Amino acid sequence: MRTRNPFVPAAIVAALTIGSLAACSSSGNTNYVSSHTPASSSSATAGSSSGSGAKSEELPSDFPKADVPLVDGTIVVARGDKDNGWSVTVQPSGKNGFADAKSALEGKGYTQQAGGTDSAAVYTNDKYTVSVKTPGVSVTYAVTAN
Repeated sequence: MRTRNPFVPAAIVAALTIGSLAACSSSGNTNYVSSHTPASSSSATAGSSSGSGAKSEELPSDFPKADVPLVDGTIVVARGDKDNGWSVTVQPSGKNGFADAKSALEGKGYTQQAGGTDSAAVYTNDKYTVSVKTPGVSVTYAVTAN
């Protein structure tokens, strides 16, 4: 009797999701970041020397850098705007990226909402709602203005 490997469908879904995100076009959004955009944020610069050789993406010009702390590392995805929210994925320079992300948000005065897990949490303050999750090693932020 042959048994099914339950991880194969999950791997296919993950691959298709990553492929769809990579294939997104700018659709006229001037904050779209290409893979050739140089890094300029302090978080991006800190991760540039992480040994991976990967170049960090630049955060959208209106991303609230002063209000939403990101973990140090290489920014691999950085898209969005104030009207629609931002999505940022960071490959952390350390091994505790998700814990560091949560700690930084709490240190900035954000309050964790009920229902958080050890791989996803939602934080809020007066200005922003930040969903932070880890699909493995990287840390993904979804930020919206309140």
